[in-house]
Amino acid sequence: MKYLNKNIAFMALALALIAMTSCVDDFADANPPRPLDGPYGFAKEPSGDSFIATDTGDDTWIYLPQGGSTTFVIDVVDAPGLISSVEVKLSNSVQPEDLGAAVVTLGSAENQSVGSVSVTYTAGDVAGDEDIEITIFDGQDPAKPISFSYETIRIADTDCFTNDLLIGWYDTVTSGFDAENGVDYTNLVGEVELYLRGNNHPGFYRFSDGSFGLYAAQGFGQNFINVEMCANQVLDADEEFAGGFTGTIGADGSITIDWANAYGDTGRTVMTPQ
Repeated sequence: MKYLNKNIAFMALALALIAMTSCVDDFADANPPRPLDGPYGFAKEPSGDSFIATDTGDDTWIYLPQGGSTTFVIDVVDAPGLISSVEVKLSNSVQPEDLGAAVVTLGSAENQSVGSVSVTYTAGDVAGDEDIEITIFDGQDPAKPISFSYETIRIADTDCFTNDLLIGWYDTVTSGFDAENGVDYTNLVGEVELYLRGNNHPGFYRFSDGSFGLYAAQGFGQNFINVEMCANQVLDADEEFAGGFTGTIGADGSITIDWANAYGDTGRTVMTPQ
């Protein structure tokens, strides 16, 4: 009797499974197919007039001069639904309008499962910070997107700045003329720190000592000065050094400056990053 009940239970279960399978098959015909995976890729470091650097506050920026352009490239390595379109979102707290303009290039990647997508951002003439988010959509309905967020673009209030961020401490060696004592001096050793000025852009720096130790040797205090730089050139400084502060920035990060102040002091200083 127990054996018979076990067989009856087995038959009832089998009939139930057949009924369920039949319902699933019929229901599957009315449902959309299982969605394919969305696109997947890797973002490269932007290239062009920009560079990425971390300031003294440990914030990382994509520095870009006014009117400069930077290109973001994303390598899509798998898009089963095929690459369809790209959306760029810009946002800033300076003005309602975007600070720059973005142009999307799909090129040969359009309607392909692999390929490179590029977005070129060109800054306007307003300084400020702009966030950028790039989203790639595939051809599914509904589309499956993948988004890439980057460091904030910091547009300088100048059309020129240094090729690298030069903040930090430097050892200095200076030779020149000491007008206070009326003598030449050689190999005066000092130490100077470079900051970014309040506008936080790498075209404008602040030096902790514009005389590179000469004022201290003369019995005076050091003098903070603001210095303007462009590409690999030191253009000028303010205070008593205005009109007499020029130099070059070497590939190794060293800086050579020829300077003179309003008091008659002069110097050639070689600055070496610590």
